[in-house]
Amino acid sequence: MNRQDLIHHIASEFDEQRALGTAVHMTQFYRSPGSEGYHRATDFVHKVLDENNLDKVWVERFPLDGETKFLNQKMPMSWEPYSAELRLSSSEGELLVSYESAYSCLPWWTQPTPEGGVTLDVVDVGTGENEEDYTKKDVKGKIAFIRGTTRPTGFAHAANLAMAAGVAGIITDYLLYQTAPFRTRESLPEPVQLLRMPSQQFNNCWAIVVNYHAAERLSAQIAKGFNKVFCDIKCRSFKGEAQNLLADIEGTDKKDEFIQFVCHSTAGTRPGSNCASGPAVLAEMGRTIKSLIDSGRIPRPSRSIRFLINVEGHGTKNYITNHREDLGKTQVVIALDSVGHDQRKCFSALMFYHSPDSLPTYVNDFYVSIMEAAPKETRWVFNSENNIPFVNFTDLPYTPWSDNKYYPVFGIPSPLIMSWPDLYFHTSMLTPDKLDPQVMRRCGITTAIAALELAYAGPGEAKDIMRTVATRSQYRLNQIAIGAKGTKDEGRVRRRLALLAKRDQLAVASAINLTNEKEQAENPELNTTSERLQQDIADTLKEVSSLLQDEQEMEFPAGNVVPKRMVERDPPGLAGTPYWDLYQMTEEMKQRDSKMIYDSIRVIADEAWNWADGKRTVNEITAGIGAEFDFDLEGRHILKLFQGLESKGLVSFS
Repeated sequence: MNRQDLIHHIASEFDEQRALGTAVHMTQFYRSPGSEGYHRATDFVHKVLDENNLDKVWVERFPLDGETKFLNQKMPMSWEPYSAELRLSSSEGELLVSYESAYSCLPWWTQPTPEGGVTLDVVDVGTGENEEDYTKKDVKGKIAFIRGTTRPTGFAHAANLAMAAGVAGIITDYLLYQTAPFRTRESLPEPVQLLRMPSQQFNNCWAIVVNYHAAERLSAQIAKGFNKVFCDIKCRSFKGEAQNLLADIEGTDKKDEFIQFVCHSTAGTRPGSNCASGPAVLAEMGRTIKSLIDSGRIPRPSRSIRFLINVEGHGTKNYITNHREDLGKTQVVIALDSVGHDQRKCFSALMFYHSPDSLPTYVNDFYVSIMEAAPKETRWVFNSENNIPFVNFTDLPYTPWSDNKYYPVFGIPSPLIMSWPDLYFHTSMLTPDKLDPQVMRRCGITTAIAALELAYAGPGEAKDIMRTVATRSQYRLNQIAIGAKGTKDEGRVRRRLALLAKRDQLAVASAINLTNEKEQAENPELNTTSERLQQDIADTLKEVSSLLQDEQEMEFPAGNVVPKRMVERDPPGLAGTPYWDLYQMTEEMKQRDSKMIYDSIRVIADEAWNWADGKRTVNEITAGIGAEFDFDLEGRHILKLFQGLESKGLVSFS
């Protein structure tokens, strides 16, 4: 279908106020996995999808029981909070935090306190990251007061040490994913961060989170010798269930192929807007597309469009386990997370995070081209086309924030759309007034266009997408080479260009997946177009490489081993590598490449797992990851991450 006509129809039908209303309604429920609020919110979205007249809406239930496994990982227990309060000195003392004032104060899967609450001594352990923080002081049976760091894995590490030392409870003021100068613990003292206990199976203490003001107040009291607090937490872990809510808009001749979307209805604040915008925008996209089909304004697409609303991560594990045949016929799974945040209030942008380079795909360049073509909020003074944006919508490399991290290792491209940076990410202050219907509109219209174009796509569209990828690749290669010319990084960038060109050639070739064998036989120019465009990329690479000095990289002999995944699952992150080893590693990485920060190792570790196909060496994987994120990496660090995975039985070496 003509793109301009399609854009016009979608833009005229999409109702961002309807999407906003859905999201705001969901925020009244506290939506932890398996809780009553989670089920009520998901049931509400089910009702919306039914009212939107989608072709098929159904639920697939699965246990949250701490026993059942999907993708070789145990499902957590269901967990539900009821009330909490933390007071200085006694049950009559000054209130530091309560569940009613900050619903995010209870980390998911915390244990409750004894009935009626407890009054206990508090021991200030600083950041609590070292074993001696718990051995130099008597902490057994007491409360560990753990202060936050800028390292997001710090809380889990400190909490594990505290539980091993026998503490009865934990108080902390962690603020995750700080982004200076806007989102730091000192510059943003009011919010209370939602956390998760580090192990859903082995938690043996309770925990509660306070904001920075309360933490400073508690610290001052402890320094004066007043080290008792009262805490009363009512919550429960139980064997419950979750639901995968699915809906289809059925295709015609290729109805067994899918363009899929995934989002989650879980969240941990009330009223909390975080993640509610995902199901809301998804539901409005479904209504828009189905309404246009039913009214005859657009034809029914060839491929089916599928929507999945789940418990973040765990629902995807269940879906992958039980829908292998459908997964094998899925072109892409686009994840929608926090896609409606007010950019002025939250200091955020709408982000399109690419599907990872470990699975080269046409999807990234195709979607970015739709971002550019989709209508913006207002017009240039001299014509009527809306082409000036008020909503900031940009793209960055792969980022494993949500369900997008599960699909690529199973061969399915999966980009993510969400808001970031986010001043109030997963905190008590991410309330419904932080939602902006215009951000929902931009996300919904852009993504609906992409969904329908891929659902319609045949041989002609596949060739156009090949051209889009090739054109953007040639521009990229030129810009990177020009930017590196005359710098100390010329040799590294020259090697990077070769890897990016190879990725882009494979991405061009991947567009042929939009056609079947019969179409390929009837359109032999598909292959000739693909080959010609790949040669164009190769020619551009040769030209731009001549602008840069060649420099041989030092060989890392130990990196010639080949890691192979031993377990079928999504990336296990930083498993097996000790906390302080990770810290030391990132400090060494920063010495080599100033762009590196502690958080960088998360995306590196994810891609290390995805690239470990039993064929590539550690050195080759290191080069691929470095090219993807523009990091100057050393093979010894990537080998250390793989050795951590090996210690957990997750990979082997040959």
